[in-house]
Amino acid sequence: MSSGVNFWAAGNNRVKSSSSPTPAITEAPPKLKPDTMSQQKKGFVLKPMKNGTVNGDTNGSITPTSTLNGRKTNWADEEEDSEFLAQFTKDPRINTLETTIVLKDERVKELEATVVTKTLRIAELEAAVQDRDHRIYDLEADSDDKGVRIGKLEEANHEQCIQVQELVRDIAKKDERIDVLEHELSQKKMAIIHDLEPNSSSTAQAPTNCEEVAIVEKANTNTPIATKTPDTESFKDHKETEFEKAISDTDVSDSFEIVEASKPEEATKEATEAVAKEDTFSVKTSPDTSSEKSTLANLYVTKDTLKVVPPAPKPKTLTFPIDFSKYAKKPTVPPATRQSQSPSPVSSRNGHTTPWGRSAKQARVKTDAKPNLNPSADIRQMSLIERSKYANGPEVVVKLGGIDLMTIPKYLLMQCSAKALAYFDANPDATSWDFPAGSMDADSAKVCLTWMDEMTFQGRVYSITLSAVPTHDKKNLHICHVARVMGLNNTYVGHFTKQLCDRIRNNEVSYEFMDTVCELAYRENDPIFDCLANNLVNQMKVGAVKDVASLERLMAKHAALKGKMDHIKYMMAKRMRKASDSREGSQYGGSKERRGGVGNKGGYGGSGAPSNAVSLFARTR
Repeated sequence: MSSGVNFWAAGNNRVKSSSSPTPAITEAPPKLKPDTMSQQKKGFVLKPMKNGTVNGDTNGSITPTSTLNGRKTNWADEEEDSEFLAQFTKDPRINTLETTIVLKDERVKELEATVVTKTLRIAELEAAVQDRDHRIYDLEADSDDKGVRIGKLEEANHEQCIQVQELVRDIAKKDERIDVLEHELSQKKMAIIHDLEPNSSSTAQAPTNCEEVAIVEKANTNTPIATKTPDTESFKDHKETEFEKAISDTDVSDSFEIVEASKPEEATKEATEAVAKEDTFSVKTSPDTSSEKSTLANLYVTKDTLKVVPPAPKPKTLTFPIDFSKYAKKPTVPPATRQSQSPSPVSSRNGHTTPWGRSAKQARVKTDAKPNLNPSADIRQMSLIERSKYANGPEVVVKLGGIDLMTIPKYLLMQCSAKALAYFDANPDATSWDFPAGSMDADSAKVCLTWMDEMTFQGRVYSITLSAVPTHDKKNLHICHVARVMGLNNTYVGHFTKQLCDRIRNNEVSYEFMDTVCELAYRENDPIFDCLANNLVNQMKVGAVKDVASLERLMAKHAALKGKMDHIKYMMAKRMRKASDSREGSQYGGSKERRGGVGNKGGYGGSGAPSNAVSLFARTR
């Protein structure tokens, strides 16, 4: 026991002699549980220390003192008590670090949420890029297809051009062939006529009798013999050519006249006159032929050599297969015998419905029948009886700025013009239809009104006259402008619209023509102006405008044209966006309605629709 007490006493002195009675706590020990701390407090009692001794013992003697409850002091328990006290003190750095750790944890959570958002955005952008890639691929495929089609069309156009050139050459050859055949036909005709003329004259020879033989013999003895010389032959040829020209200049009906049978005396008289003319037209012979006169004289007619023949038969009458009596000029009827005849249904079929001596408008008879008014119906598709009904009723005056243009039937205006129908329905007692001065061209208005009036009495129907010469473009545009202002049906000037629009589409018009179209444009209803605006937009889109400066000046001068072109561009872009959206919808499951729509249970619009991120990930897979 004494050795144990000494051991503990030595330990106590070493503790008391230390320079720092209170040990420095470098690291906080772990907290003890409340039950453990209570157990430690029950078995130990803290005692104060003075100058390294316990209970004021300074003599250095090591004597155990009695503790509370009669127990002895245990130094090992005091060290444990000091460690227990150190547990209640906490380093501020630890608090700071703990707070920092909490903040860092929150920051880490925020960054993780940001990373998730960025990941979703990246996935969405990747899906959009993939859609654009598909779109670009489709456009490239369409471009390639159109390029192939353009190549095929160019080849077909080249082939057609070659074919047209061949047809033109064939037509030229055929024209030349026709000219040659016509020339040959005319030559053959002249040859046939020349051959038939002597035959027709030979059939009309006169009979011979004694008195005529005597006259011929006397003429032969008193006149020199006509011999054939080169001069006489050339003269006869010249005479024949003149005769052929005369025949060719005459009409066919003149060359084949109907010949009546003549008396034998007249035929003989003509024959003798012809013989006398031939004898008097003889030419002097040359000295070389004078020696042959005696021998040739015996060869001519004498009383001994004359052969008496019976009179020639009656000549045949030439006939022609066409009866020219039908085409002869009819004798005019004296004025006293002219009678006015009412038009008959039979004669109206050929358009001849007016009595002789009176104009068609004068023959128009008004009745009490009221026609059906329908401005959308074309009056040219109606019969004459239906059209004549529109001339009934009162007549009204069409005025332009106080100037009377024309008086025309009221029903006719209401049938041809929807504006006139609305005006006279609102004003049934109106006797005139007034237009402001300068609203349309007066001459062109008279042309349209005259044509409408003629439709009520003419047997045939026709349209307003269109002049296809480019110099009359302004006149044609004025007529179209008048038709728009008056409210006529567009079909009445449809041929104007077609020709002018074809020239605009084929780029066969000048900027002066375009300027005139813009000046005379009727914004409410003008197909020609709309066609011009559409064509200019298409040219600008494909880069086919040749004179950009002139086009810009035209657009700056006419704001209506620029506004129309801007509207067309907007509509084209809208249609393109709509078409692209429809193609994309069909590529990913059809339209919105087919995929379920908004609020439907099926598709992506219902209550079970996935989130944006899920749909994007599913599509990128």
